[in-house]
Formats: sequence, structure tokens, C-alpha cells
Amino acid sequence: MAKLRRVFRQFMFYLISRVFPKRLTQFLMYLTQAKFVVAVVVVLYHGNQILLLRHSYRPRYPWGLVTGWVKAGESPKQAASREVFEELGIEIAELHYFYSEVVGRHHLEIGFWAMVDAANDSHPSGDGEILESAWFSVHQLPEGLLPSQRPLILQAENARIREFS
Repeated sequence: MAKLRRVFRQFMFYLISRVFPKRLTQFLMYLTQAKFVVAVVVVLYHGNQILLLRHSYRPRYPWGLVTGWVKAGESPKQAASREVFEELGIEIAELHYFYSEVVGRHHLEIGFWAMVDAANDSHPSGDGEILESAWFSVHQLPEGLLPSQRPLILQAENARIREFS
């Protein structure tokens, strides 16, 4: 029964995000989520390249990072690892914190970066949310990247450089 509810919620989120304007979608998400939501964003690196996902539900800006919501009883790191595994089938050995920001009054966003082995082929989720994944240079990001994620990628890159210097 819990799985059926999860599938139904995922379907409704997909449907709402494709049909309704952004403001209405955000309002509906506010009504259906806990009153304070925490989201995670993950920048995955192999060398100087990052892994981006092409999402099915954002036709104008299909490319983006791994993102998702923290579930009740889950830490942000656990949520980030879970989202990477759910969306790509990749297990993360070590996550590094680089960012947090309160967005609006009820939304906290937390960013992590991680190194992954490119030989670990990523397999986008079979639920239709992720169409494909591809590696890009940090300095040659694709057209169609969600604009709000460009600064996050630069912040992650700066944090990664500081970590290794």
C-alpha cells in the first residue's frame, strides 16, 4: 500500500509539474508537503566533468542536477545518496557539503558534491522522469540547463577546488 501511495504521489507530481503554471505548482506542492520542506541537490564529478540529467517534465530547461526531497526520518546526506541511486543507479561512497539556502519561508535547499567513477555506467530511472544522463565540462554547460543551477555548479566547483588544494 505504501508503494502504491508513493507511485501515486510521483505520478501526481509529474502531472502537476507538466500541466499547471509554476506558481500554482509551487502552491500545490506547499499544500501537499510538510510545512517545512528540505530539498537536496547533488553535483556528481568525474575529473573535471559533471553528470547532468535530462528531465522529461521540464521541456524548456530539461537539463539539471540530481535533486529531490528529504523524507521524514532521513538525513540530508541519506536523501542525497538515495536520490542519486533512484535516479541513476549509482551508489555514492562520500558526499561533501557545499551549500545551503533557505528559499522562501518554508523551503531549505542543501547541496552536496561527490566524485564518481565514470566507468560506473549510470542508468536513468525507468519511471520516465529522467530521459538520459550525460557528462559535461563545468565550463561548457548545455543549453537548456535550469538557470538556477548554474551558480550551484560554480559553488560546488569552488568547494571541490578548496577541498583538494
